Amino acid sequence: RQLQDAVPPFSSDKAYDVLSKELGVKNLSEIFSTLSEEPVASASIGQVYKGTLRSNGKEVAVKVQRPGILSEIAIDLHVLRLLTPIQTKLQNAINRIETTQEDIDTAITLVDEWGRGFVAETDYRLEARNTVAFEEAMRKRELEAVCAPTVVTEYTRDNVLITEWVQGTRLDRDASADVPRLCGVAINAYLTMLLDTGVLHCDPHPGNLLRTTDGKLCILDWGMTLEVPPNLQYGLLEFIAHINTENYDQIPQDFINLGFSPPDVSLERLQSSGITDGISFAFRQLSQGGGPKKIQERVRDEFKERYGDSLSDEEIQKAARAEMIEAMETQLASEGVDVKGVTNVMEEMSKRNRELFKL
Repeated sequence: RQLQDAVPPFSSDKAYDVLSKELGVKNLSEIFSTLSEEPVASASIGQVYKGTLRSNGKEVAVKVQRPGILSEIAIDLHVLRLLTPIQTKLQNAINRIETTQEDIDTAITLVDEWGRGFVAETDYRLEARNTVAFEEAMRKRELEAVCAPTVVTEYTRDNVLITEWVQGTRLDRDASADVPRLCGVAINAYLTMLLDTGVLHCDPHPGNLLRTTDGKLCILDWGMTLEVPPNLQYGLLEFIAHINTENYDQIPQDFINLGFSPPDVSLERLQSSGITDGISFAFRQLSQGGGPKKIQERVRDEFKERYGDSLSDEEIQKAARAEMIEAMETQLASEGVDVKGVTNVMEEMSKRNRELFKL
């Protein structure tokens, strides 16, 4: 939370200098009739002031980027890239896994992707476009319960973003009776982004979700987004449809379509891994609802029906483990692998399962 909306601010004198240069005025009173002396919120990339536009009297949020932040990000990313191979080797050594060049390349790719999103957050013009696009998309789909701040486009600059002030409170701190409904609105909005509009807001921490005074959900901070390609949207829709219809036999193919498995993993291999049984069991329990406690009770009842009603919880666990080991041994034997002992079976299956999926 400290990094989300309570990072120590930089001086307001520096912020005012940035504002004056970016907006092309000597005196900020030419644009603002009021402007707070101190920021009302500060984060890692910039900080926000509350002001009033002289032209129309509207209250606005004035977002100013930290001076030199892009250089700081570049240095941090450079250091992270240097340290990533070492961290990868140490992590694999702890897990008793041999480190390959592919492991290091994958880890560096993750750092680069994280850096891409961080650098994108410094582009306030892009953030303005993302904010406007989301608002237009929601209005087009008549989703009136969710919104984004209105951008004052005439004052959008590289290091300055001004939006109309949103009256509201953080969703996680609001005690209003409609907060559960707005949580549902948030889920609907993010599913719409993921499966329909194709542009996903990637920074949904509590500081960016507000309940407005008129009972809407306002999503802030559109600097970090992700484009979702149509083939991924279609794959996700198929996956969701198969879960809803309990057609779990199709899920291995869904994993392949979604790119969860490497190209050299065949559908037959994925199906024979037993993953369908595990997924069907998990989703069957989740679909019945009731929370963790109810799920635990149902699982216990199902296991008692399978292994014997008179068994204790410990005896049931041993029986379930024995059945799992037997199924693993059968699977390995069908592949021509000769393993003996619980430890060897678990290690071999763990290795096989790692090979079935990729980041």
